[in-house]
Amino acid sequence: MFIFWMLTVKYGETYTPTDAIKYGIAPGKVGKKMGLLAGDKIFAINGKPVERFEDLISPKVLLDNTVLNVQRGDKKVDLVVPPSILNDISDEGIAQFILPRSKFVVDSTAKGSNAQKAGLLKGDSILAINGTPIAFFDQLQVALEENKGKQVQLTIKRLGEVKQLNASVTKAGILGFAPKINKIDQKTVTYGFFESLPIGATKAINTFKDNAKGLGKLFTGDVNPRKAVQSPIGIATLYGDVFEWERFWTLTGLLSMVLALMNLLPIPALDGGHSVFLIIEMIKGKPLSDKFLERAQLVGFVMLISLMVFAFGNDILKHVLPK
Repeated sequence: MFIFWMLTVKYGETYTPTDAIKYGIAPGKVGKKMGLLAGDKIFAINGKPVERFEDLISPKVLLDNTVLNVQRGDKKVDLVVPPSILNDISDEGIAQFILPRSKFVVDSTAKGSNAQKAGLLKGDSILAINGTPIAFFDQLQVALEENKGKQVQLTIKRLGEVKQLNASVTKAGILGFAPKINKIDQKTVTYGFFESLPIGATKAINTFKDNAKGLGKLFTGDVNPRKAVQSPIGIATLYGDVFEWERFWTLTGLLSMVLALMNLLPIPALDGGHSVFLIIEMIKGKPLSDKFLERAQLVGFVMLISLMVFAFGNDILKHVLPK
Protein backbone atom coordinates (compact mmCIF):
# COMPACT_ATOMS: atom_id res chain seq x y z
CA MET A 1 0.00 0.00 0.00
CA PHE A 2 2.89 2.34 0.81
CA ILE A 3 4.33 1.81 -2.69
CA PHE A 4 1.06 2.79 -4.38
CA TRP A 5 0.78 5.82 -2.09
CA MET A 6 4.28 7.05 -2.98
CA LEU A 7 3.71 6.40 -6.69
CA THR A 8 0.60 8.56 -6.56
CA VAL A 9 2.49 11.32 -4.75
CA LYS A 10 5.34 11.26 -7.28
CA TYR A 11 3.57 10.69 -10.58
CA GLY A 12 -0.12 11.38 -10.01
CA GLU A 13 -2.43 9.79 -12.56
CA THR A 14 -1.90 10.13 -16.30
CA TYR A 15 -4.66 8.95 -18.61
CA THR A 16 -6.08 9.30 -22.11
CA PRO A 17 -9.57 10.85 -22.18
CA THR A 18 -11.91 8.84 -24.40
CA ASP A 19 -13.24 12.03 -25.98
CA ALA A 20 -9.69 12.69 -27.27
CA ILE A 21 -9.81 9.48 -29.33
CA LYS A 22 -11.51 10.98 -32.38
CA TYR A 23 -11.25 8.04 -34.75
CA GLY A 24 -12.33 5.23 -32.45
CA ILE A 25 -10.30 2.11 -31.78
CA ALA A 26 -8.06 -0.19 -33.81
CA PRO A 27 -8.66 -3.75 -32.59
CA GLY A 28 -5.88 -6.32 -32.80
CA LYS A 29 -6.28 -10.08 -33.17
CA VAL A 30 -7.87 -10.46 -29.73
CA GLY A 31 -10.26 -7.54 -30.21
CA LYS A 32 -11.35 -8.72 -33.64
CA LYS A 33 -11.94 -12.22 -32.29
CA MET A 34 -14.57 -10.89 -29.87
CA GLY A 35 -16.27 -8.86 -32.60
CA LEU A 36 -14.73 -5.38 -32.40
CA LEU A 37 -14.21 -3.49 -35.66
CA ALA A 38 -11.85 -0.70 -36.67
CA GLY A 39 -13.42 2.66 -35.97
CA ASP A 40 -15.71 1.40 -33.18
CA LYS A 41 -16.14 3.83 -30.31
CA ILE A 42 -16.58 2.22 -26.89
CA PHE A 43 -18.62 4.72 -24.91
CA ALA A 44 -19.58 2.66 -21.86
CA ILE A 45 -18.78 -0.42 -19.79
CA ASN A 46 -21.84 -2.28 -18.50
CA GLY A 47 -23.87 0.83 -19.28
CA LYS A 48 -21.61 3.17 -17.30
CA PRO A 49 -19.92 5.91 -19.37
CA VAL A 50 -16.17 5.44 -19.68
CA GLU A 51 -13.95 8.53 -19.44
CA ARG A 52 -10.48 6.97 -19.59
CA PHE A 53 -9.20 4.78 -22.40
CA GLU A 54 -7.03 2.91 -19.89
CA ASP A 55 -10.22 1.60 -18.24
CA LEU A 56 -10.96 -0.33 -21.44
CA ILE A 57 -7.83 -2.45 -21.02
CA SER A 58 -8.03 -2.69 -17.23
CA PRO A 59 -8.97 -5.69 -15.06
CA LYS A 60 -12.51 -4.30 -14.70
CA VAL A 61 -12.98 -5.26 -18.37
CA LEU A 62 -10.70 -8.28 -18.67
CA LEU A 63 -11.69 -10.05 -15.43
CA ASP A 64 -15.37 -9.34 -14.93
CA ASN A 65 -17.02 -10.79 -18.10
CA THR A 66 -18.16 -7.27 -18.88
CA VAL A 67 -20.31 -5.88 -21.67
CA LEU A 68 -18.77 -3.20 -23.86
CA ASN A 69 -21.26 -0.69 -25.20
CA VAL A 70 -20.08 0.27 -28.67
CA GLN A 71 -21.05 3.00 -31.10
CA ARG A 72 -20.62 1.58 -34.62
CA GLY A 73 -21.61 4.15 -37.19
CA ASP A 74 -25.28 4.91 -36.57
CA LYS A 75 -25.83 1.77 -34.52
CA LYS A 76 -25.15 0.82 -30.92
CA VAL A 77 -23.80 -2.68 -30.30
CA ASP A 78 -23.23 -4.60 -27.06
CA LEU A 79 -20.28 -6.99 -27.03
CA VAL A 80 -19.56 -9.43 -24.21
CA VAL A 81 -15.93 -9.84 -23.20
CA PRO A 82 -15.35 -13.63 -23.17
CA PRO A 83 -14.12 -15.24 -19.91
CA SER A 84 -11.13 -16.75 -21.74
CA ILE A 85 -9.82 -13.44 -23.11
CA LEU A 86 -6.83 -13.54 -20.74
CA ASN A 87 -5.56 -16.65 -22.52
CA ASP A 88 -5.57 -14.81 -25.85
CA ILE A 89 -3.90 -11.73 -24.36
CA SER A 90 -1.25 -13.93 -22.79
CA ASP A 91 -0.46 -15.34 -26.25
CA GLU A 92 -0.71 -12.14 -28.30
CA GLY A 93 -0.08 -9.28 -25.85
CA ILE A 94 -2.38 -6.50 -24.63
CA ALA A 95 -1.66 -4.43 -27.76
CA GLN A 96 -3.58 -7.07 -29.74
CA PHE A 97 -6.76 -6.22 -27.82
CA ILE A 98 -7.39 -2.56 -28.68
CA LEU A 99 -5.41 0.60 -29.38
CA PRO A 100 -6.57 4.12 -30.20
CA ARG A 101 -6.94 4.52 -33.97
CA SER A 102 -4.35 6.96 -35.28
CA LYS A 103 -3.14 8.63 -38.45
CA PHE A 104 0.55 8.51 -39.31
CA VAL A 105 3.41 9.63 -41.55
CA VAL A 106 6.77 8.04 -42.30
CA ASP A 107 9.29 8.97 -39.62
CA SER A 108 12.35 7.06 -40.81
CA THR A 109 13.34 4.10 -42.98
CA ALA A 110 15.63 1.26 -42.00
CA LYS A 111 18.93 1.11 -43.87
CA GLY A 112 18.71 -1.33 -46.77
CA SER A 113 14.99 -1.92 -46.19
CA ASN A 114 12.37 -2.24 -48.91
CA ALA A 115 10.95 1.10 -47.81
CA GLN A 116 14.29 2.79 -48.43
CA LYS A 117 14.70 1.01 -51.78
CA ALA A 118 11.23 2.17 -52.83
CA GLY A 119 12.18 5.77 -52.08
CA LEU A 120 10.06 6.49 -49.02
CA LEU A 121 11.27 9.56 -47.10
CA LYS A 122 10.67 11.09 -43.69
CA GLY A 123 7.39 13.01 -43.70
CA ASP A 124 5.76 11.02 -46.52
CA SER A 125 2.07 10.20 -46.10
CA ILE A 126 0.89 6.87 -47.55
CA LEU A 127 -2.49 7.54 -49.16
CA ALA A 128 -3.14 4.16 -50.77
CA ILE A 129 -1.76 0.68 -51.45
CA ASN A 130 -2.72 -0.82 -54.82
CA GLY A 131 -5.48 1.77 -55.02
CA THR A 132 -6.97 0.90 -51.61
CA PRO A 133 -7.21 4.11 -49.55
CA ILE A 134 -5.07 4.26 -46.41
CA ALA A 135 -5.92 6.84 -43.74
CA PHE A 136 -4.95 5.08 -40.52
CA PHE A 137 -2.01 2.97 -39.38
CA ASP A 138 -4.17 -0.11 -38.74
CA GLN A 139 -5.36 0.05 -42.37
CA LEU A 140 -1.73 0.01 -43.49
CA GLN A 141 -1.04 -3.05 -41.31
CA VAL A 142 -4.03 -4.90 -42.80
CA ALA A 143 -2.97 -4.03 -46.37
CA LEU A 144 0.60 -5.20 -45.77
CA GLU A 145 -0.64 -8.41 -44.16
CA GLU A 146 -2.75 -9.11 -47.26
CA ASN A 147 0.21 -8.49 -49.56
CA LYS A 148 2.98 -10.46 -47.85
CA GLY A 149 5.83 -11.23 -50.23
CA LYS A 150 4.24 -9.21 -53.07
CA GLN A 151 4.99 -6.08 -55.06
CA VAL A 152 2.66 -3.19 -54.27
CA GLN A 153 2.09 0.29 -55.60
CA LEU A 154 2.20 3.01 -52.98
CA THR A 155 0.39 6.28 -53.47
CA ILE A 156 2.12 8.85 -51.30
CA LYS A 157 1.91 12.55 -50.60
CA ARG A 158 5.20 14.42 -50.32
CA LEU A 159 5.32 18.18 -49.74
CA GLY A 160 1.82 18.53 -51.14
CA GLU A 161 2.56 16.48 -54.27
CA VAL A 162 1.04 13.05 -54.93
CA LYS A 163 3.49 10.41 -56.18
CA GLN A 164 3.46 6.71 -57.07
CA LEU A 165 6.13 4.33 -55.75
CA ASN A 166 6.64 0.61 -56.25
CA ALA A 167 7.66 -1.38 -53.19
CA SER A 168 8.16 -4.98 -52.12
CA VAL A 169 6.46 -6.28 -48.97
CA THR A 170 8.50 -8.84 -47.04
CA LYS A 171 7.15 -12.27 -46.18
CA ALA A 172 6.68 -10.95 -42.64
CA GLY A 173 4.37 -8.23 -43.98
CA ILE A 174 6.58 -5.17 -43.46
CA LEU A 175 8.14 -2.44 -45.58
CA GLY A 176 10.82 -1.38 -43.14
CA PHE A 177 9.95 2.08 -41.89
CA ALA A 178 9.16 3.59 -38.51
CA PRO A 179 5.87 5.49 -38.39
CA LYS A 180 5.26 8.74 -36.58
CA ILE A 181 1.86 8.26 -34.97
CA ASN A 182 -0.27 11.30 -34.33
CA LYS A 183 -0.18 11.87 -30.59
CA ILE A 184 -3.36 11.83 -28.56
CA ASP A 185 -3.55 14.41 -25.79
CA GLN A 186 -3.29 12.95 -22.30
CA LYS A 187 -4.22 14.44 -18.95
CA THR A 188 -2.27 14.25 -15.71
CA VAL A 189 -3.90 14.75 -12.32
CA THR A 190 -1.55 15.48 -9.43
CA TYR A 191 -2.30 14.99 -5.73
CA GLY A 192 -0.84 16.25 -2.48
CA PHE A 193 0.99 14.05 0.03
CA PHE A 194 -2.00 13.22 2.24
CA GLU A 195 -4.50 13.48 -0.62
CA SER A 196 -2.62 10.64 -2.33
CA LEU A 197 -3.06 8.23 0.60
CA PRO A 198 -6.68 7.13 -0.03
CA ILE A 199 -6.05 6.97 -3.78
CA GLY A 200 -2.97 4.80 -3.31
CA ALA A 201 -4.84 2.61 -0.81
CA THR A 202 -7.69 2.15 -3.28
CA LYS A 203 -5.23 1.11 -5.98
CA ALA A 204 -3.62 -1.42 -3.66
CA ILE A 205 -6.98 -2.88 -2.59
CA ASN A 206 -8.22 -3.07 -6.18
CA THR A 207 -4.98 -4.79 -7.21
CA PHE A 208 -5.50 -7.35 -4.44
CA LYS A 209 -9.11 -7.92 -5.56
CA ASP A 210 -8.09 -8.27 -9.20
CA ASN A 211 -5.50 -10.89 -8.31
CA ALA A 212 -8.14 -12.77 -6.33
CA LYS A 213 -10.47 -12.70 -9.35
CA GLY A 214 -7.65 -13.93 -11.57
CA LEU A 215 -6.95 -16.77 -9.15
CA GLY A 216 -10.64 -17.65 -9.23
CA LYS A 217 -10.51 -17.89 -13.02
CA LEU A 218 -7.68 -20.41 -12.68
CA PHE A 219 -9.88 -22.66 -10.58
CA THR A 220 -12.91 -22.26 -12.87
CA GLY A 221 -10.83 -23.15 -15.92
CA ASP A 222 -11.30 -19.80 -17.69
CA VAL A 223 -7.55 -19.20 -17.58
CA ASN A 224 -4.90 -21.74 -18.52
CA PRO A 225 -2.41 -22.13 -15.61
CA ARG A 226 0.47 -22.38 -18.09
CA LYS A 227 -0.35 -18.87 -19.29
CA ALA A 228 -0.93 -17.34 -15.86
CA VAL A 229 1.68 -18.81 -13.52
CA GLN A 230 5.20 -17.38 -13.71
CA SER A 231 8.45 -17.96 -11.87
CA PRO A 232 11.15 -15.32 -11.21
CA ILE A 233 12.27 -15.97 -14.80
CA GLY A 234 8.98 -14.73 -16.23
CA ILE A 235 8.73 -11.94 -13.66
CA ALA A 236 12.18 -10.65 -14.67
CA THR A 237 11.02 -10.27 -18.29
CA LEU A 238 8.12 -8.09 -17.13
CA TYR A 239 10.55 -5.50 -15.81
CA GLY A 240 12.08 -5.12 -19.28
CA ASP A 241 15.59 -4.34 -20.45
CA VAL A 242 15.44 -0.60 -19.68
CA PHE A 243 15.16 0.53 -16.07
CA GLU A 244 12.32 2.96 -15.41
CA TRP A 245 11.51 4.00 -11.85
CA GLU A 246 7.75 4.22 -12.32
CA ARG A 247 7.51 0.86 -14.10
CA PHE A 248 9.82 -0.78 -11.54
CA TRP A 249 7.84 0.34 -8.50
CA THR A 250 4.45 -0.28 -10.14
CA LEU A 251 5.41 -3.90 -10.85
CA THR A 252 6.95 -4.23 -7.38
CA GLY A 253 3.69 -3.01 -5.84
CA LEU A 254 1.74 -5.47 -7.98
CA LEU A 255 3.99 -8.36 -6.93
CA SER A 256 3.63 -7.43 -3.27
CA MET A 257 -0.16 -7.75 -3.61
CA VAL A 258 0.26 -11.11 -5.37
CA LEU A 259 2.45 -12.40 -2.53
CA ALA A 260 -0.01 -11.09 0.05
CA LEU A 261 -2.83 -13.02 -1.64
CA MET A 262 -0.75 -16.18 -1.95
CA ASN A 263 0.18 -16.02 1.73
CA LEU A 264 -3.52 -16.02 2.66
CA LEU A 265 -4.29 -19.22 0.79
CA PRO A 266 -5.30 -22.09 3.12
CA ILE A 267 -2.12 -24.06 2.44
CA PRO A 268 -0.18 -25.51 5.39
CA ALA A 269 3.13 -23.66 5.91
CA LEU A 270 1.52 -20.36 4.83
CA ASP A 271 -0.24 -17.87 7.10
CA GLY A 272 -3.57 -18.82 5.55
CA GLY A 273 -2.99 -22.44 6.56
CA HIS A 274 -2.05 -21.47 10.13
CA SER A 275 -5.22 -19.37 10.35
CA VAL A 276 -7.31 -22.37 9.30
CA PHE A 277 -5.69 -24.52 12.00
CA LEU A 278 -6.37 -21.84 14.63
CA ILE A 279 -10.02 -21.66 13.63
CA ILE A 280 -10.31 -25.46 13.85
CA GLU A 281 -8.71 -25.41 17.31
CA MET A 282 -11.15 -22.68 18.42
CA ILE A 283 -14.09 -24.79 17.25
CA LYS A 284 -12.76 -27.99 18.83
CA GLY A 285 -11.71 -26.25 22.02
CA LYS A 286 -8.36 -28.04 22.06
CA PRO A 287 -5.13 -27.95 20.05
CA LEU A 288 -4.48 -30.20 17.08
CA SER A 289 -2.06 -33.06 17.61
CA ASP A 290 1.62 -32.57 16.83
CA LYS A 291 1.51 -35.54 14.48
CA PHE A 292 -1.32 -33.97 12.43
CA LEU A 293 0.44 -30.61 12.27
CA GLU A 294 3.68 -32.25 11.21
CA ARG A 295 1.99 -34.13 8.36
CA ALA A 296 0.05 -31.03 7.33
CA GLN A 297 3.26 -29.01 7.15
CA LEU A 298 4.80 -31.74 4.99
CA VAL A 299 1.80 -31.66 2.64
CA GLY A 300 2.05 -27.86 2.42
CA PHE A 301 5.77 -28.06 1.70
CA VAL A 302 5.19 -30.56 -1.12
CA MET A 303 2.45 -28.35 -2.61
CA LEU A 304 4.70 -25.27 -2.59
CA ILE A 305 7.66 -27.15 -4.08
CA SER A 306 5.38 -28.61 -6.78
CA LEU A 307 4.09 -25.13 -7.62
CA MET A 308 7.65 -23.82 -7.82
CA VAL A 309 8.75 -26.66 -10.11
CA PHE A 310 5.72 -26.08 -12.35
CA ALA A 311 6.37 -22.33 -12.55
CA PHE A 312 10.08 -22.67 -13.37
CA GLY A 313 9.47 -25.49 -15.84
CA ASN A 314 6.70 -23.53 -17.51
CA ASP A 315 8.91 -20.45 -18.02
CA ILE A 316 11.85 -22.51 -19.26
CA LEU A 317 9.65 -24.26 -21.83
CA LYS A 318 8.27 -20.89 -23.00
CA HIS A 319 11.80 -19.73 -23.77
CA VAL A 320 12.95 -23.01 -25.31
CA LEU A 321 9.95 -24.09 -27.37
CA PRO A 322 8.58 -21.91 -30.21
CA LYS A 323 5.05 -20.57 -29.89
